[in-house]
Amino acid sequence: MTDVLRTDPALAADGLVQALVPVLEHPTGTSKAGHPYLEREAWETFRDRVPHILGAGLAVHEALDRIVVALRGGPGGSREDHPLPTASSYAEGGTSYPDEATLPADLDNVARAIQVCRQVVNTAIITAPPDLWLTRHVLGFLADLGLTDRLLEGSAIYPDACRVGGAPLHEPELDKDLRFLLSRGIVDQYDNGFRIAGHPRVRRLLEDVRPLPAHIPAGISAWWRALFSGDSLTTDQIDALLDVSHGAARRDALPQNHWIADLDDVQLAYRLVPLVLGLRAADRCRDLVDGARVTATDWSPTHPACAGASLEVLIAAGWMRRQGDQYVVTRVGARGFSRGPGPFGIIETYHPYMTHGRDILERGPGRVWVQRGENVGASQDANRTTFRRANDALDRFCAATGFEYALFIEHAIGRGEATRQRFERSGDTTISYVGADLEDAALEAARDERSHGRLPAAMKFVQSDIGGPDALIEALRGHGLDPDGAVMLVGNGFHEVRQQTDDGMVDVFRGYHDAGIVLLFTEESALSIDDLRATAWNTYHAGFKYVHEKSGQGLRPADPRPQPRLGHPLRAAWSECARRAGYVRASAFCSRTRTIYPYPPPSGYNPSISVSHFFVPASLADRLGISEAPTD
Repeated sequence: MTDVLRTDPALAADGLVQALVPVLEHPTGTSKAGHPYLEREAWETFRDRVPHILGAGLAVHEALDRIVVALRGGPGGSREDHPLPTASSYAEGGTSYPDEATLPADLDNVARAIQVCRQVVNTAIITAPPDLWLTRHVLGFLADLGLTDRLLEGSAIYPDACRVGGAPLHEPELDKDLRFLLSRGIVDQYDNGFRIAGHPRVRRLLEDVRPLPAHIPAGISAWWRALFSGDSLTTDQIDALLDVSHGAARRDALPQNHWIADLDDVQLAYRLVPLVLGLRAADRCRDLVDGARVTATDWSPTHPACAGASLEVLIAAGWMRRQGDQYVVTRVGARGFSRGPGPFGIIETYHPYMTHGRDILERGPGRVWVQRGENVGASQDANRTTFRRANDALDRFCAATGFEYALFIEHAIGRGEATRQRFERSGDTTISYVGADLEDAALEAARDERSHGRLPAAMKFVQSDIGGPDALIEALRGHGLDPDGAVMLVGNGFHEVRQQTDDGMVDVFRGYHDAGIVLLFTEESALSIDDLRATAWNTYHAGFKYVHEKSGQGLRPADPRPQPRLGHPLRAAWSECARRAGYVRASAFCSRTRTIYPYPPPSGYNPSISVSHFFVPASLADRLGISEAPTD
């Protein structure tokens, strides 16, 4: 392999291929679940020295294609028989790409390494942009306050003693901002203070970043939606869309010696996230599959200049490729349009906190509040697979134990995706359905789904805070429904309990437990800053954690974890809180998504992105013969 990749003239001059060679030379491993992984040294080489976010992700896929083609030919192979892919060879789009699975058997290790590299790139397509969108906003309001200048001067910023213009900044909020930047490698922690990280890339980023222009709203995705939906726009809105699109460029990514993003990455993601959400809100994404073609006038006959500017952003991000007057969706774009809107929307919904970033630091969060109605569709996109796993687990549980239920509750309902799936499987002949949420917008979206026949016609709705079980239980009884033995399914809803303490969360679970409710819920695992820095862009949890902390919500690890070196101690685990409330964990019916490290970490514990928990009230567990497994 080394001979082929290092001596072939075309490949020897290919900087990205040569950056990948040391990664592919390392031995790989296979997890217990049968998934390949890199050794730690190979992962760190890839993470730090192979650019792979935004437009660089497409370049990595294409470099790996060239490697696969070259290795098929073997030493002395004919280049006529195995021509290397070029930019023009991808112009038609489609899905016929060189496949590492076709490599000779003696290159199995290389094939596995290529597979892991592709997976990391595919993850970063989705995870990097929302984190970078937040980074641009946070750096913008810190620059506005003069705090980036202090960092550049070498000063430490202590959240508990930081003053601007003689007035103290709000300590908890500044601490959240700086811990987010700590997770992205931009600052380092010294006791209770933060200083600029030592890498030259960070200095250049802070030197060049400026406050964001006041005339461009943090929630500009609504203006993109209006453009792509054919709505009328004001002159100011048109100018803002052109402004926010201007200057998007795909940077020359090599050489690189650290995963920290540069200003071009940050600026491009700032443009990309709201643009993609505008396309999703205008129902454009479903048609943007690999090889699909569009023109600027397809997207906006009235304002083709704005649409054309948006397409240039997508080219810079590697999501589109230009061919004449048409734009072709790449494999990166196909994945992004399909999988990106969910995570992008969950983060961008918190744009009010970005709009008021400086005010929050000066005066506290006050009455700033996220409106979940803006991300109901995004939440449904993100949770659809999660709900399918939970409903599968419920069916398996009933089959294995003989458990029967007459009441199905979906809390934090969104558009009722969990109920839609359950209704599709079970009908409504023996089951009553209830949807619950605190916010009017979510309940209205669910009622609209019911009116279109996608939810049960007799489904009832309850306005209640998931952190207040008594209100839901009282409402159920008011409808003549007995909560004892009911099933409640929650997708990423318990972390929305505001200002939660460990004891308070135990009390929440106890309320549902004492009412006899079987509890299925999925939550993204709280990760430490140590984990986030080690895994770079292999999860979007840095941003997910940040926006939820800004709004007073609380994430928790799935299971008890050692306390981290950086940042604050983690809260008590979800499993710990539920057990303390009296629940029994039905471990055989829980599930986990992929782990965050693409190598076995030194601690031996590799946390999952999210966990679907299955908890049974103690008395019911005793009747069904369910006991806790010795280990999770």
